[in-house]
Amino acid sequence: MIKSLSNKITSFLACNNSIDIEDSEVCSYGLEIVLSSFINLILVLFIGMILGKFIHTLVFVGCYCSIRQYSGGYHASTHGKCIATFICMYLFTVFIVGEIDSVYLKSVVILIGILNWISIYLLVPVEHANNPLSDFEKSRNKKIAKIIVTVVLVTILIGLSLHKVYEYSLYGILAMVWVNFMLIIQVIKNKGEY
Repeated sequence: MIKSLSNKITSFLACNNSIDIEDSEVCSYGLEIVLSSFINLILVLFIGMILGKFIHTLVFVGCYCSIRQYSGGYHASTHGKCIATFICMYLFTVFIVGEIDSVYLKSVVILIGILNWISIYLLVPVEHANNPLSDFEKSRNKKIAKIIVTVVLVTILIGLSLHKVYEYSLYGILAMVWVNFMLIIQVIKNKGEY
């Protein structure tokens, strides 16, 4: 559905000379990614609003997407699977936070954050077969991902010490856990392919 829609929009733009026909395939793919990401974002924000966790959702999405953009990792084979996976990760995050929202677990949460930071820091960027990176892109993405994950971790650690934003910090920690999980899955998958 998303691919078909992006192809139709690209064809319309090419017919109206808004884009070159030679660029239509690239434009169609880019539009496909934008549409899929937009649907993902809107669905998760809508679910967050229904659950009364809109700001929590913004924290989760902000932490997850900012790190994931440069870290790489596993990507689902279809847009439908991607959307379903992201919604499941988000809902599982809401469930976990509901179960561990206790300041008595703060040291465990800090340990989880630091361990995931170390893993992400060491692994990034993890290439996916559908998105190979040049040496320049690898170097750039590695630096940017390390900076972002460090800023996210420091912000979360500060947030964990402030009672009013403790729960938001849990969403940030779990976003790091999910990014790390996606990296590890792709590392395993890459080793199996070689």
